[in-house]
Order: sequence, then structure tokens, then C-alpha cells
Amino acid sequence: FISEFDVLRALEAGRDLSKLTAQDIMVRERIAVTAETTIEEAVKTMEERHLHNLPVKKDGRVAYSVTRHDLLRAWIGLGTSGED
Repeated sequence: FISEFDVLRALEAGRDLSKLTAQDIMVRERIAVTAETTIEEAVKTMEERHLHNLPVKKDGRVAYSVTRHDLLRAWIGLGTSGED
């Protein structure tokens, strides 16, 4: 899983993205949750780790990610932005 922050970190370091692989810039020990994680737990994880998005694992692999915006919408009962 590569976030926009991984790409920004590489750019800030002056690295040439055309010469890098995903493995070169991804964070190896990415924090992730499962589909069974509660919204409250996901929000707490994001707050504690200062994250803007959070990978969600299904069957041991990253299936998708949720953003703070997604979690806020779900928390207040609006569903996720993908449901609009």
C-alpha cells in the first residue's frame, strides 16, 4: 500500500519517481485495520498515529483504505463517500 504521503516524502527527498519502484517508497510496517474494526477504533488509531488514511485488510491483504472523511461520514450516519 502506498499513500500520497509516501510519494510526497520521496519527492521532498529529491528522489526521481520515474526511477523508483513501489517497494522503494512504501512504508514497510504500515498500520492497518480489518473490515471488522469499529469506526471508533479506526478513528482512535488515526488520531494516535496522525494518519489521514488507513488501509483496511481483508483476508490478510489490503483491500481498500478509508480516509478521515469516510469515517466522519460513517460516524454521523451519512455512509461513505463511495456510496453517493
